[in-house]
Amino acid sequence: MTSILSRKLGYTLGVLSLVAAFVAFPSSAQGKRTYKHLAVEQFEVPGGTDFPANFAEGLRHNIVRQLEGTKRFEKVTILDAGQPVPADADLVLSGRITKFNAGSRMARYMVPGMGQTKIQAKITFTDPAANKAILEQEVHGTVAFGLFGGDSMGATNGVAKGLAKAIKKELP
Repeated sequence: MTSILSRKLGYTLGVLSLVAAFVAFPSSAQGKRTYKHLAVEQFEVPGGTDFPANFAEGLRHNIVRQLEGTKRFEKVTILDAGQPVPADADLVLSGRITKFNAGSRMARYMVPGMGQTKIQAKITFTDPAANKAILEQEVHGTVAFGLFGGDSMGATNGVAKGLAKAIKKELP
């Protein structure tokens, strides 16, 4: 009887020790990579796509706001065209607008769901040290209705929210 109790107590203490050791280590020590500095490059816009400059700027602003909100990075840097990636950046976000439909605010105002503004982009997160893509995904944003037809710029926020969701869910 005593040996059975001793064995059960030994197993219990062993399991508790393992659990305590696992909880004591931060997630980065458990094999999960943490990124401190994200550099955001300008998104490519293919020729023939009539993607307005104010949409490009709104997209960049919303991306930074949404990514900072994930609290996954200590620093997020927006890069201008031709600007080199900072030496301390350990993750680079690049993207390409794959589809854009300006839609019609008047059509949305008259019939919600008609005249949708749509933006679709392919995003890539790259580890610059390894020069290797670690996450690629299609994200999109849509404005289908809203007050007085909704502001078409809202589609840029939809793309940014898609990026934030991808980071939370799939970025190692």
